[in-house]
Amino acid sequence: MSGTPENILDAAAMVLSRDRSASIQQIAKAAGLSRTTLARYFATRELLIAALVERVLGEALSVLDAARLEDEPVAVAFQSLTQHYRAIGQVWGLGYGLGYSWLHLVELVPGMDASVEKIEQRLHAFFERGQAQGVFRQDMPAQWLVGALQGLAETTSDLIADEAMGARQGADFLLSMFLNGGGAKAGQEK
Repeated sequence: MSGTPENILDAAAMVLSRDRSASIQQIAKAAGLSRTTLARYFATRELLIAALVERVLGEALSVLDAARLEDEPVAVAFQSLTQHYRAIGQVWGLGYGLGYSWLHLVELVPGMDASVEKIEQRLHAFFERGQAQGVFRQDMPAQWLVGALQGLAETTSDLIADEAMGARQGADFLLSMFLNGGGAKAGQEK
């Protein structure tokens, strides 16, 4: 890898996904850099973690934008969301995955709470729209559907990281698991 901030963040994400207590030295080695060179970009571990969090939140917001939650047909937008499950799942795995408490991350990343709230609000509105159109179950609050999507997205990422599932299976697994439990017909007698 070369010494660009994005490549360093890629290396950090890879290393920290395997060992959340990994040192800056281990991250630098994975990035193909010396610790000194890495420090030119991120002077402290906390600055590196803050940059990772900002990237994860930015990617999640980009996924929501690309899915066009507000104007695409619900089924099309949901398909897009499930294709990009990692970006959704990473938002709620941030604290645990990086070895920091949520409160500590909020201190490190100004505006993090507002970004997470924006993501949740957009998903909530999307699921309410889908419920109104009969795509998603109406017998449970939209917030439960948001939580189910988040949990399944994070679980899918974990299963792939643990090599219990192939990466190509992820989106289909998530879509099937969610719709079989959250689809409009799941609450009806068959």
